[in-house]
Amino acid sequence: MARSGSLWMRLASACCLAALGLAAAPAAPARAAGTLIWGMPADTDILDPQATGGWGTYQVTYQIFEGLVKEDLTKADVSTPPIVPALAESWTVSPDGLQYTFKLRPGVKFQDGTPFDAAAVKFNFDRFWNKSSPDYYPKTASFVAAYTKWIKAVDVLDPMTVRITLTAPDYEWLRQGLQSYGQPLMISPASVKKYGNAGVALHPVGTGPFMFVSRTQGVRTVLKRNPNYWGRPAKLDRIVFLPLEDPATRVNALRSGEVQMISTPPWDDIDSLVKAGFTLSTNDHAPYINFLYLNMHSKPFQDPRVRKAVNMAIDREGIARDIYRKTGRAEYGMLSPGTYAYDPNFKSYPYDPAAAKKLLAEAGYPNGFTTVFELPQYGTGELVETWIQRDLKKIGINVELRKYEWVTYLGLWAKGMTNDVGMDEIGWGMSTPSWVDIVVECGSVAPNGENSGYYCNPKVDALLNQALTTKDQGAAKALYQKANRMIMDDAAYVPTVDDLDPVILSPKVHGFVNPPEDWFDLSTVSIGN
Repeated sequence: MARSGSLWMRLASACCLAALGLAAAPAAPARAAGTLIWGMPADTDILDPQATGGWGTYQVTYQIFEGLVKEDLTKADVSTPPIVPALAESWTVSPDGLQYTFKLRPGVKFQDGTPFDAAAVKFNFDRFWNKSSPDYYPKTASFVAAYTKWIKAVDVLDPMTVRITLTAPDYEWLRQGLQSYGQPLMISPASVKKYGNAGVALHPVGTGPFMFVSRTQGVRTVLKRNPNYWGRPAKLDRIVFLPLEDPATRVNALRSGEVQMISTPPWDDIDSLVKAGFTLSTNDHAPYINFLYLNMHSKPFQDPRVRKAVNMAIDREGIARDIYRKTGRAEYGMLSPGTYAYDPNFKSYPYDPAAAKKLLAEAGYPNGFTTVFELPQYGTGELVETWIQRDLKKIGINVELRKYEWVTYLGLWAKGMTNDVGMDEIGWGMSTPSWVDIVVECGSVAPNGENSGYYCNPKVDALLNQALTTKDQGAAKALYQKANRMIMDDAAYVPTVDDLDPVILSPKVHGFVNPPEDWFDLSTVSIGN
């Protein structure tokens, strides 16, 4: 299933990684340094965190940029990462939940040597939130909307203090800004003025533990240690991100020592890689589920009986057992693991193809129908998608798989499905239960948000908004779970499996932490013997 460069496949078929100068170096004495080469299943989008989305891109931008606060990703044994200070050394929240006052960390500089201060924070908020500011960049609007839609005012109180006032209490607001679809991370104002809004994606300048070196789209992105980082210095000298779309290419590169880490490993290869001495890293609380959007503008799917039939036709447990092989679990709702509102015992539609066929007949489709399933072409998802195609065929729904390169697919998905398309897919989730707002709310209907299938239920919206403004976490949890039941009663989505974020590591990789998130803090990693 989809997670967040096809050029590399052509390169890999014609030459080896060594031809790019990235083959494994001769063994050196163990030291807390080295270069980590990561084989990724797809290329990243642009490296402007405020104007892009997707976990694959955030894996890179997270290393370069920081926000006022951050999730502590150095712990794997927690269900949700704690929020800790970052560029703000402390913050307070007013009793009514409306005002957040941030005391900024003194002495921090951007990687271009310019100071980080309240003026820099104001510039960044103006860029992604303040439509009346000359610094506003319209491209950021939909990416950071879940965070900025609550903001009423941003005020500089003194050179190192900023106050942000919300329109209403939102007790998930801080964590909403730490997720993978547009992040309010701090970009050097000087870099924007020097390179322009579009140009900073090619010259990203933040405050993080790593700084940008180079990027050849579809081939590699290179970062190096920031020698002037304000916090704990990174151990690695460099990180190289290689988009290796073909799963066999990723595995072969790992076996040969040309990369030291791969994500989205082919499930069939995991056992043999572990037996060969490689390490499998997973996290039971990774806030990630794979799901299908069903298109409310496509005639068959306007009937809830058809949508329920599709949910009942897909053997989720079989996918988790036979394909994921202990790196995923069947999912029946839209609340992702890793959030306090997740209920592992919730079940919506059991696998029942006979009942699904009966529902189709009642809806006027006794002989089924034909539809289009749009999806990205990368990684190991093909096994799951052909499984879904086969299951739906059993009840009479003939599915045409229409595949696209990842970044191209993201553009189509964000625009919303056309009427001839019945379903598309994404793998997503966040460590806040408010994530579900982004994909189900009426106000998030594409192209103004990420509700690609145009689902809209005002009663669900009301529950989700009430949950956000509820300070008591137990009461908020009950509201989220009630909304989840209503969403699945409408059967507008088909959750299939979650993902334990499997990563395969060379035994030379030390200090890697697989936290309950979809991205990693690579400053803890080193390469040694």
